[in-house]
Amino acid sequence: MDIEQTSIVFTQVRDWAELLYFISGVILVFIAGFGLRQLKLTKDQLELAKKDIHSNVKIFKTQSHRAAVESAVVECRRYSDEIVQVSLELDSFCKAHELTYFKDVIFERTNEGFKLHTKDIKSSDVKKLAEAEPLINRYVNGMEAFALFFLSGVADEKIAFHTNGKTFVNMSEEMFKLFPICNASDEDAKPIKALYFMWRKKLDNQKMLKEKEEIEQKLKEYDQKEIKPIGT
Repeated sequence: MDIEQTSIVFTQVRDWAELLYFISGVILVFIAGFGLRQLKLTKDQLELAKKDIHSNVKIFKTQSHRAAVESAVVECRRYSDEIVQVSLELDSFCKAHELTYFKDVIFERTNEGFKLHTKDIKSSDVKKLAEAEPLINRYVNGMEAFALFFLSGVADEKIAFHTNGKTFVNMSEEMFKLFPICNASDEDAKPIKALYFMWRKKLDNQKMLKEKEEIEQKLKEYDQKEIKPIGT
């Protein structure tokens, strides 16, 4: 092969190489553009997925809150229709048999919890109350089930406190008076105690806030007058 033919072959190879280089550049641009588009699509899909997740979480929270409110309403109604009625039945039993047990047991609130003073209880009252054991069990079990609903978070505790807070605290203090004759330990009726102390503290705070508002109002209305010494 002479020099002229070699030059022609070299020129053709160079032309094909330049053409391939140009084509490869176009292909790379296309691939890069396609890749960027895919990245944008993936990013958009991720954003949509995030929005769906947030939306689902919001819906779940709304549904959970609605269910908690509905459970609270049901439990508060059951408390009034059943547990309060059992308490009234026990009170009627005591009146019918002239029992003074609940008056004789003195309930004292303390900083640590409460104390029961039982020196005045009558043995005859204790024996008679033993006949009401099924009624007492319904009373205690009903109070415990009510407390568990709200301590577990199944039902909205705020609604229950607003509706039955004061009643539950008062009834718990009466129910605790049964502990001496039931041989109850500190672990017995633990849910009742937990909700009792929680709501008792809330009621105490409400009382203090109300007293604070009343004092502040009196201070606003107070007109302090001074008598100046003669000659000043």
